[in-house]
Formats: sequence, structure tokens, C-alpha cells
Amino acid sequence: MKINKKGLTKQPQYDIMIIEKEGMIEMKKIFLDLDGTLVRFNVKNALNRFETEKGFFANLLAYKGIENINEMAKNGNVYIISASPNIQADIDKMTWIEKYLPNIPKNHIVICRCGECKALVLRRLGLVIDKNCYLLDDYTKNLIEWEQVGGTGIKRITKVSDNSTKKWKGLELKDLCKLSTLIA
Repeated sequence: MKINKKGLTKQPQYDIMIIEKEGMIEMKKIFLDLDGTLVRFNVKNALNRFETEKGFFANLLAYKGIENINEMAKNGNVYIISASPNIQADIDKMTWIEKYLPNIPKNHIVICRCGECKALVLRRLGLVIDKNCYLLDDYTKNLIEWEQVGGTGIKRITKVSDNSTKKWKGLELKDLCKLSTLIA
């Protein structure tokens, strides 16, 4: 894995899960955010500590149901797309992924910089995003951008990140164990 100032530079190879549905073939890919989506990011001073404290992210806990996500990854259609402020945070995220999601191959992990549009980052890497490309994220702005390029967004609802403002009108998910059912 190569890391430079902009994050991971290795171009992922996109494996695909093919599902037959009523005589049609659909290729589904699931892209997952980490902070607040799979990782419990609701600790005191989290954003500041994330940027400055070595090992901070690596030691955060996973949400209930992470085992189901790791099991889904065996099909080869699960990817991580997560933003990070710096190289040390990149390394911490990779450590966390290795601990909780060992079934996700390293070439299915893309770490971009905070503020970058995740959809555009993936498009620059050669991925065509369509309705069968799902993004599970807790940040509405990311989901809106994802759907603007043709993907399907799923809002992760937790105690920290809800949809009380009702800005998100699409799919929502509270229980990680139900993700495979939601996209079936």
C-alpha cells in the first residue's frame, strides 16, 4: 500500500457481485463510510483528536453488526470510501479496518481527504457509479453528491447522526445487520 500526502494512491480493482433478478443481471457494489457509520465516533473532542492523536481512530469501537458487514465482504462487493485529515489518520483507519473488517481486500479501500467528494474521487479512479452502487454514509452531503452522479445513497441513522432535519429523503438504515436485506 502506498501512502502519500493525498492519501492512498493504489488504484483499486473493482470486483463485482452479480445477482440475477427476474432474468436481469444486476451488478451491486456497496461503499461504506467509516466515521459515524461503522465506527463509534461519538467521543469527546473526536474531530480534534482524530487529526492530532496517533492511534486515536485505531482504538475506536465498532457499531453492533460489524460482523455482518465483514461477512458480506466475502462476496467481493464491499468497499470502504472514507475521508481523513492526514497520513497518520490514514494509518489509524487502516489499522481499524484490519481489526474489524479483515475480509475487505486492501484494494477495496479508498481513503480521500476531508472535504473531497467521495463520488468524484472514485470516478477519478475509473469507477462508473450507477444505481447499483450503494453508499452507506451518515453525512447527508455525501449521499446527495453520490446520488447526483447516479448512485444510490443510504443514510446511516445512529444516536449521533440522525435525520431529524429531514434533508435526506432516500433510504435509511439503523441496524447494520439489515444492510444486505435493504439492498437485495
